[in-house]
Amino acid sequence: KGVIVGALEIFYAQSPRRYEEGFVEALTSLAMKDPLTDLPNRTYLTNVLESKLLEHRRFGRKFCVCFVDIDNFTLFNNYFGHTVGDSILQSIAGSFLRSLRGSDRIGRWGGEEFLGVFGVKGDQDPYIISERVRMLVACSGVTHKGSQLAVTASVGLTVVQPNDTVDSIVSRADSLMYKSKKRGKNCSTTDAPPPIDGLPETILVD
Repeated sequence: KGVIVGALEIFYAQSPRRYEEGFVEALTSLAMKDPLTDLPNRTYLTNVLESKLLEHRRFGRKFCVCFVDIDNFTLFNNYFGHTVGDSILQSIAGSFLRSLRGSDRIGRWGGEEFLGVFGVKGDQDPYIISERVRMLVACSGVTHKGSQLAVTASVGLTVVQPNDTVDSIVSRADSLMYKSKKRGKNCSTTDAPPPIDGLPETILVD
């Protein structure tokens, strides 16, 4: 008779509100980027390695993994401070970003460790790549209290092998890097077959 005697309220599941344009992409970028150096982080590099291994199995595309560890970085940090140490890492990252090919991927694996993934076409490529990476580190630096500071790196490089996994190829590159440490640092060790034209003195064949 025109008089309200009750009310019914119905609730139902609703699809999530659409994120603002670019928000998801920004979150993905943050999850895949090292905040200090702006390089790809370990998660991103692991995804790259899985993709490269799949391409190798399907199409036979060769690639190599380069493991880079900054020499005596703990001593450097203790002497100059972590702020200067962070600046050195940022300088090295900038050198990598400016100097590597568009198809290359190199990022911060953790601490003072970097890991690169590079395509391989010729026999000399692994040696050219390892020496380039070593020199990029050595030529990076920062100014501190009027002095130019720089560091060196020990490099280990391995070429993909049949039945490799992410763990196996990274572990092999890491082991080769430690051989560079034992051989005096500021050098590169690789298990790739040596090219006919010989090698620079800073590159050692395992």
